[in-house]
Amino acid sequence: MAHGAGMVAALLLAAATTTSDAVEVPDADALAITRAHCVMCHARKPTHPSFDAPPKNVTLETIDELRAWSLKMLEQVVQDRNMPIGDDMTEDERAMLARWIERQGSWKAK
Repeated sequence: MAHGAGMVAALLLAAATTTSDAVEVPDADALAITRAHCVMCHARKPTHPSFDAPPKNVTLETIDELRAWSLKMLEQVVQDRNMPIGDDMTEDERAMLARWIERQGSWKAK
């Protein structure tokens, strides 16, 4: 697990190297990014025409849900860039999510 935590820490460091990397990302900003790019699919009732249920049962409508899925978001959005569909998220938004996830501390080895 320590190796995985080290890799996550390296990803977070790499993702946070934007001009605004010193600025803490408030919960409201992380939620605004996911509402703009993720919730059309990852909601209890998705509005994206391809889904009648959230993919893999992942909902991202609340801060608690973002926290619960933060490691997966780091992997899918920041590292692998598989999400969002259409890839319309900016590099600044990806870096902001990475900094928000880092602040949650959920990636640290326990």
